[in-house]
Amino acid sequence: KVHSGMSSNAVLEQFGEPRDISSAVCGREPNQWICTTWRYGKFPYGHATFTFSGEHGSPLRSAP
Repeated sequence: KVHSGMSSNAVLEQFGEPRDISSAVCGREPNQWICTTWRYGKFPYGHATFTFSGEHGSPLRSAP
């Protein structure tokens, strides 16, 4: 049920709050953007990462 284009709220509903959140600049000039990565589980066992376009720094369920 995980698919490209999932919203951050859909990820929260399925997996709960992430154990780690980081933001970075993704892409190459001139097409750069801010991306946010949520990490779940412990590497290398049972882990997952989700990377979102834009700033999703807080996994709080608030109205946009």
